[in-house]
Amino acid sequence: MNKSRFKLFYIFNLLALTIAIMSLFLKLEFDKTKENITSVYSSAHLQFVKEFTDNIDTIIQKSIEKNIYKELQEDYDLRQKLEEDLSLFISSTYKYIYLLDRTTTHNKHFRFLLDGSKISSDKSEFLESYEPLEVSQFNRVYKEKKAIFFEHKDIKSLWITYLHPLLIDEQVQAVLVVDFSMKSYQTISDSLNDFHTTFMQVIIFSIFLILTILWFSFMDKKREEAKERAFEELKQESKKVFMLNETLEERVKEELAKNREKDKQLLQQSRLAQMGEMISMIAHQWRQPLAAITATSSGMNFKAQRGTLKQDAILKYTDNITSYAQHLSHTIDDFRDFFKPTKEKRVVSYTEIVDSLLNIIKSSVDDKKITLLLELDATNKLDTHANELKQVLLNLVKNAEDVLVEKNIQEPFIKIKTYDKDFFSVMEVSDNGGGIDEKIIENIFDPYFSTKERKDGTGLGLYMSKIIINEHCGGELTVKNGEKGAIFTLILS
Repeated sequence: MNKSRFKLFYIFNLLALTIAIMSLFLKLEFDKTKENITSVYSSAHLQFVKEFTDNIDTIIQKSIEKNIYKELQEDYDLRQKLEEDLSLFISSTYKYIYLLDRTTTHNKHFRFLLDGSKISSDKSEFLESYEPLEVSQFNRVYKEKKAIFFEHKDIKSLWITYLHPLLIDEQVQAVLVVDFSMKSYQTISDSLNDFHTTFMQVIIFSIFLILTILWFSFMDKKREEAKERAFEELKQESKKVFMLNETLEERVKEELAKNREKDKQLLQQSRLAQMGEMISMIAHQWRQPLAAITATSSGMNFKAQRGTLKQDAILKYTDNITSYAQHLSHTIDDFRDFFKPTKEKRVVSYTEIVDSLLNIIKSSVDDKKITLLLELDATNKLDTHANELKQVLLNLVKNAEDVLVEKNIQEPFIKIKTYDKDFFSVMEVSDNGGGIDEKIIENIFDPYFSTKERKDGTGLGLYMSKIIINEHCGGELTVKNGEKGAIFTLILS
């Protein structure tokens, strides 16, 4: 019996120590990956502002010969044309774009030369006086003749201002001002922080598991054969988690590498925003099995303290823990396959796409009390990019979910319907969220256009979905309003 006790003690403590070390190692890897993601996203956003501001500079320089103020004062048509050019860059993210120059009488007073605002109530008149709160930053641009970014110290928001000098004959004649939002960056950062909290819970759980095992491993005398089998099974699961950790950084790099292609800036923002949602769903699906493992461990501890822990109970408990651990591993596999790059086409059906996606979205939809209705009648096979098609479907379902939650719809539902029509396969994704305003329905596939009332959408999800379906998959993606809500129709051959 002494030999049996020693083996049990050794096995349990080795297992607990492995989980703790792996949890800490995963946390360090995640912190590094999180820093890379936020850094790349922030740099890309700022670089995009610099690039389109340089384009505006080029447009103005081509229209002006020597003196910006005089030529704009004398030529109304030129002012109007340049303001229309500035308005092309206005969006929910890049809200204000205008051109100022400094009056000759006072370094604190500036005046408007151009204003790209689309809303007439926000628009400033030509030569209208303006005294910025951060006047030192404006004067710094005149002095150093260099562009700068700065945050607003008196505004509790994520708005940043970019000041770009317009140089003519090596002299600063005016300053181009761009006010833009970094709220989408904050959304991604918050999602990563939520996932970081889940990592910390795993570490705390591991520490608790070590203390629990140290306590009851000395008391139980009849678990030798059962615990040897449990150790071997859990060891295999630990190897899977370790292999996942070894490849985690490489997969993130592969995903980031995709964003350096033709639509680099747009695709990068859309991808990272979607990744934030996926990380939140992973954390959501992990909570239940983690709680179940904790409850099982506590039950074993309680029975061990009372001396009532029998061999058949041990087998049941260890089988449950193994099942929960396998569920965690399978969840990671599902999300890993979702983001796996697939440049080559493969033959799939709409039903396979929907079934695969249900493993990812069902938990989130059920948590929000949303009914998922399925009418999968399509039988045609599709030779297409399966993962990209799956991402489009995820985006449509998540948009419907957001609308239903945002509007607090009673008895909400999302319906996925597929059917064959001649040689085509059709998928319809609809909801009872009330539909889309007819005034804007033609614009929802435009880049940076978002209908979300909380203004935390990137405005890229539907834009990228249409590119994937129309250009990558050779199909068609459209939208219309039905009796109860919006209906997105996807047609492939």
